[in-house]
Amino acid sequence: MSNRFDNRSIDEFKKQIKFSTLLESYFFNGWIEACKNNKEVTPLNPRNNGVDNSGEFIESGNTAGADYLVDLQYGNTNMKDLPLEVKWVPSYGKLTLKENDLKAYIRESAGILFIYSSEKINIDMRLPKNNYDFDGHIKKIESIQDKLRWGIMFPENVRNILDKFRASGRIKPIYYMGNKPGIVLQQSEFSDWFKEEPWILR
Repeated sequence: MSNRFDNRSIDEFKKQIKFSTLLESYFFNGWIEACKNNKEVTPLNPRNNGVDNSGEFIESGNTAGADYLVDLQYGNTNMKDLPLEVKWVPSYGKLTLKENDLKAYIRESAGILFIYSSEKINIDMRLPKNNYDFDGHIKKIESIQDKLRWGIMFPENVRNILDKFRASGRIKPIYYMGNKPGIVLQQSEFSDWFKEEPWILR
């Protein structure tokens, strides 16, 4: 089985990629709305980065790299054509990034938009393995949206975190990602790498 599929069948891989891509699109559009309630953040000209983000299976070619492009005014930061990867963090307490994904983001000077829960909840937000009920999954997420937070790791910190974790020996095989090497960032460390912002849609 291809290493690309992380121990999943091709059929399962296609279904999960379709579902996760729709979910990333939901969060990206939600983030645009959330920014309207934050005077410090103004995303302009949001658009796809190279692919249409439909979630359809791509047989070959480079699928790494950031999903979107945006012109971003954030505090004193003003960035044009910022590649932005969207990462929904479904499990409380940590986030996980593959080493090769980080290298791809670094090559295109991309930032990473994280959306995550600020506290532990009793609802399973992980990618479903059998029931791909997208609307039902969104209802679960929206039921706890008052607990959600977002943060952007800017390109400089994407480079820095890989360097720091490599130097400290914290790049290790991640068993739930097909044993591909990656990093696990604990929630207590989030604020070291990005500013934590409330997810306010109303």
